[in-house]
Amino acid sequence: MSEQMKILEMIEKGQISAAEGFELIEALKESEKKDSEEQVLPSLSSESPTKKFKFFKIRVTSDNKSVNVSVNIPMKLLSSIGEVASKVSAVIPAEARREMEKSGVDISKIDFQEIIEALLSGTLEDPQIVDVEAWDEEHQTTIKVKIYAE
Repeated sequence: MSEQMKILEMIEKGQISAAEGFELIEALKESEKKDSEEQVLPSLSSESPTKKFKFFKIRVTSDNKSVNVSVNIPMKLLSSIGEVASKVSAVIPAEARREMEKSGVDISKIDFQEIIEALLSGTLEDPQIVDVEAWDEEHQTTIKVKIYAE
């Protein structure tokens, strides 16, 4: 399935807004344009990334299946959608965010732009960016939040 179709399905399922979907499609087009230009022009840099990640992944799940969010962003799009990545906390239930903060993890203070730069340059040592489990009292379930590169 094409990346554009995946984005359209995410809009249809309500996982992202139409405006976010439009931004992703535009970023995808720009990324494809850059890729074709890179194939024509030789690389000016002699350095190669130490690690090649293909996807930036966000998973929010719960034991009772009341929450199930799965977002896969191709690395090629990350540089174009860095500002969207900073809005990750919007998909995490409020109770889970509070529990994460009690555990010392404030997702709103994560510098996603810095992480994106490390991912794209291949210098990120640990692909597990966030891995937290929190109890959601209201729904009586454990919420799991994982943000990682693969």
